[in-house]
This record gives sequence, structure tokens and C-alpha cells, in this order.
Amino acid sequence: MDETNGTMPEPDLAERAELLLGAPLGRQFLGTFADDCLEDTLFAALGLGDVPGTLKFAVEETPEGGTRTRTLRRRKRRDWRDVHAGEVRAVLRETVAKGEWRSLGELSEAAMMERLSGVTESFGFGGGDVALWRLTASAAGELRPVAEALAAAPATAWWWDPVELTDQRQLVWEGWHGEQHAGRGLFGVEAAMRSEMARRHAQNERDAGRRKGKRRRRGAPRPGERNLGATWWSAPDFAPGTWTTGPRGGLPALELGHFIDTFFPFGESAASVARLTLDAGARVAEIRGPRDWQRLVSRFPCEVTSSHDGEWRDWGDVDGPWYLPDWAAVAGHYDGVHVTVGGFLATCGLAQPVGDGHTMLAGWVPDATLWLRDVVTDHRPLGVWRGDPDDCGEWEEILAGWWPHTPE
Repeated sequence: MDETNGTMPEPDLAERAELLLGAPLGRQFLGTFADDCLEDTLFAALGLGDVPGTLKFAVEETPEGGTRTRTLRRRKRRDWRDVHAGEVRAVLRETVAKGEWRSLGELSEAAMMERLSGVTESFGFGGGDVALWRLTASAAGELRPVAEALAAAPATAWWWDPVELTDQRQLVWEGWHGEQHAGRGLFGVEAAMRSEMARRHAQNERDAGRRKGKRRRRGAPRPGERNLGATWWSAPDFAPGTWTTGPRGGLPALELGHFIDTFFPFGESAASVARLTLDAGARVAEIRGPRDWQRLVSRFPCEVTSSHDGEWRDWGDVDGPWYLPDWAAVAGHYDGVHVTVGGFLATCGLAQPVGDGHTMLAGWVPDATLWLRDVVTDHRPLGVWRGDPDDCGEWEEILAGWWPHTPE
């Protein structure tokens, strides 16, 4: 245990591989190296029909010399919940044996992070995601060669490193939280955090009163129902403009990399990017794996069931109550909370017990540090990004929208 920040020390290569195998996102990411269409491969081999939300088409020639399109449908013989672990192991063993993953160690840092962004952007909302997580959990050991190769890849060597306090990048979208403080570091962070937590505690008190009076909040799910469409991200609403990432993969700020489909504006917009230097004595809780997140929430719990009892129940296959950190309480001990790339992969989507309920990390930008107090000692505006985030699928397209004040 690292007593300076209350989190576990940096894991070695073997531990990193095990962390990746133990989490839904970790296995989903590993699966992309073993098979570009692992979901489809599993569904086909196991007789599960088509992956929900996907369609396949065949283009056929007509007698008149034209073409017509026909929808292809695979017959479903059973439900994925009825599949035995041995069957999944056999399919994964055969898939991994093909060796498509063996060149992953040659990927550049940018290519590796771009690939990760492709998996995380729609995490949990692919039609076959939950089935993929459960099936691979029952046969995770078959993906171990891929996990060991990923953990040892040069491009991932920094994925469990602590936050780099001498060079953090702040991204602030025009018209969003913190824009009035862009270029002023993290000014106003603590006030924004305490305001949001005050609203959360007030909501919890109202919910408790309704439960006592047996009155259900309008729109709240009945007991046993799922409140799908509820807030599913763990990052607080004050995160935009108050968290930072490092410059990675050629991007001026890693946050530009499309890792989650929230905290981005719709349509044409602009964002300022600044380089921040943080106080060398800043107290940062490092999240390198699920135990770190669980310990943080257990130590500073705040119930969020009324807003988060939706997708999390589906993803984690457990009921609430649900908890996230009480950021105001955390601020009494830490200036920020840094979720490493490896910690994000090993924790995202994993339901973990906390008190009488559970917690989950989701909707967080990997490598992002959520700052709870202003500990900036220097800031320097670097430039502006302009464009439509939804039109940028490739990182080359993202970089095309970057306009530095001076050549970097």
C-alpha cells in the first residue's frame, strides 16, 4: 500500500494482465486484437443468432441485370445465458490460436490509444456488449496471451503511471463549464464541486423523505424496474473544464480522443487548450485498478441511486443502492483523483460492493485527473481546436482541427 496517496502501488506486468482480464472493458478491448468481430464470431459459433442491433446484407444480381439487396439473418437457437463456459473457452481458444494479436506490440502510442477510443466511445451501448462481457468472463483465461502481450507492449508502458504534474492539458469548450476561467488555470474548481455536491445531498434528503412517506419521485423506477436512460457516467457534471489529461498520441490533450460520448458539444464548436503545471506537493489519489476505486468510494461514499440506477444495473447485473465518491469529502484529503489508462481499462463497467450497495466507474476519460482544488502554479494557452467532434472518426481528422498559437 502506498501511504502517500492511499492507493495500491503500480502493478507489475503479470498483475496488469490479470487486471485487464478481470474487467468488462479490459476483455472487450483484448478481444479486438484477437478478432476484429469477436462478438459476431461468438454469436455465430454458439448459435446465438445475430448480434442485437446489427444487420448484414447481401447484394444479388437480378435477371434484368441489375442488383438488389437482401437482409441476411442468422437463426437464433438459444440465449447467451444458456451457454456453458466450456463452449466459450473452445471458441476463444481457437480464435486466439490464429495469432492475429501477435503484432499488437508494434503499434504506436497513437494507434493504440485510437484503437482504445473506438471501443470506449460506445461502451455499454452496443447491442451485444453485455453478452460479450458475460461470455468472456466465463473463459477469460483463454485471452491471457493477448493480455500479457498488451501489458508488455512498449505503447502501453505508461498506462499505469501517476499523473504528470509538470504538464497537464486543460480542454475547455466554448459555452461550457469553466469557459470564463479558461486561461486562468483551475480557478473556481472547488466552488463548482461544492455546489454540485450540495445539490446531490439535497436530492438525497428529498429522496429519503419520499421513501419514508412512501411517495415515489416522478419518473423514478418502481422497485425492481430499470431506470434506463438515467445518468450512466461516474465523472461529475463539473468535470468539463475542471479535469485535465496529458498530451498523448500526438493530440494536444488526450481528452480530444473521443473516449466517451458525453461531455462533447453537438455540431461545430471550438475548444481552448492550455498547458498547466500543478503544485509539486499536490495530493492525488491514483486509480490503477478496481480496488483503488472501491476503496475511494468506500471511504467517501455518496448515494447516487436516484440518478444512476439504470444502465449500471444492466451492466453490473446487480441491484443498487449505488454509490460514487462524495467529492467534497474527498477534497479534504486529496486535491485530485487520477484514473490511469490501465486503471480505467481494469475498472470500467465493473460493479463492486460498497457498504449496502455497489459502485461503478464508467464515462471517464482515461488518464484524466479530476481536480477538486486549484493547485495550478503556472498555465500557458497553447491553441484552439475547431470543428465538429461528431465528424472526427480518425485521429488524423482530430489533428486537422488543431490550431496552435505557435508551432509546437
